[in-house]
Amino acid sequence: MNIPNSNTDKKITVYLIEDEDDLQEALVYSLEQLGFKASGFSTAAEFYRAYAVNRCDVVVIDIELPDENGFSIAQHLRSASNVGIVFATARGDLSDRVRGLRGGADAYFVKPVHAEELAASIEAIYRRIKAAEASAGRALQPHQPEAPRGTGRWVLKEGDWILYAPDGRALRLTMSERAIVTSLFKQRNKPVDRTQLAAALGGGDLENFDLQRVDAVVSRLRRKATAAGISLPLHAVRGTGYQFQT
Repeated sequence: MNIPNSNTDKKITVYLIEDEDDLQEALVYSLEQLGFKASGFSTAAEFYRAYAVNRCDVVVIDIELPDENGFSIAQHLRSASNVGIVFATARGDLSDRVRGLRGGADAYFVKPVHAEELAASIEAIYRRIKAAEASAGRALQPHQPEAPRGTGRWVLKEGDWILYAPDGRALRLTMSERAIVTSLFKQRNKPVDRTQLAAALGGGDLENFDLQRVDAVVSRLRRKATAAGISLPLHAVRGTGYQFQT
């Protein structure tokens, strides 16, 4: 049975993070048979690399993964985007379900997961996201400025995925870069602590979070800006973190 992807001319893209190979393969195959464009990943790192290049519409996450807790992945995604989030896990305790839903998940399934029920949930989530985006677009349309080129100031646009320099040059951000820049923009011209930036990156367990990941993202962003001929006013603040000066 094919479930039609209503209200869209393209297939709904689903990323599945599941480290049990047989289950991952079976769910990806079933979702594709039901009309979705599905891809599977065994680790959070594999997923992040793929998501940075091509975003999905909905991500299905197992909680127990070899390199990162599923709750942390959901927190990271929810802080940086409006992607649909579904948990599919063996953990069925009420406390886990409540934590997952409060942490940003749109739905929570306990294994075994039936593909058609999962597909119906994915479609419902996708429709809600698109309806909310359309509603927000209509509400903002009367006040929408012209393309932010040459405004004389730093501007975040396109859902905070593109940073425009004062001269109009654009820098497209990855998911991690977007999380850092958005946090710095909220407190522009003020130092932002590295732990705050780590939290923006999805470091829910800050005690075990490697703060050098923040430095790595900032360093990569600076190199990318330099390569694009953009002088990025992103400065290290000794003993604190970083500051975006405008």
